Amino acid sequence: MGKKKRKRSRDDWQPPPKSAEQQSLDEEVQRFRAAWHQPPVPQRRLILAVFVAALATCVAFLVFLLPAQSLVNDLRSRGVTTTAEVTASPKNKYGEAGNITVRFSGPGGEVETVLADWGGKRPEGLLAGGRVSVTYDPSEPTRVLTTEWVESPPAMTLPMLVTLILTPLFAVGAILLSIRRRKLLRAREQTAAA
Repeated sequence: MGKKKRKRSRDDWQPPPKSAEQQSLDEEVQRFRAAWHQPPVPQRRLILAVFVAALATCVAFLVFLLPAQSLVNDLRSRGVTTTAEVTASPKNKYGEAGNITVRFSGPGGEVETVLADWGGKRPEGLLAGGRVSVTYDPSEPTRVLTTEWVESPPAMTLPMLVTLILTPLFAVGAILLSIRRRKLLRAREQTAAA
């Protein structure tokens, strides 16, 4: 009689050996899958853009604050107070006071000019035909503010507040993105070296 054939179980089965080409292809696929699951590295241009936004909002805040503060200081030191007639009091598209035009007697005759803003804001409640106390610079009568704002200017205006809040947010964002980029690149270097 002949020999009985022994049945092979599935546990005994082994795949045939892979060629060098197939092994390199498998390694490439594994590297691709590993890279696919890693978080993206923040790009330098994104970090630079966020930093520039922080710088721009800081400059905008200073543009709102410094000229207004300088005008108030000048008017406090050498300003002349008088009563002016409001000739125009338009509203802007947001319903706030627009360019308010006033007329008063200056050193060289009658002066008609626009009230200066303070930090992007103009005084509310002034109606055309009404009277308001103003303080102007005698050497340049077009530099004029209401006397109330010369004595106690607004502490903060909406444009100043927005730029003041956005500046540190953008700065912290740029710093955190830089730290994240450095950590991810360092981790990838260590993974590649291993």
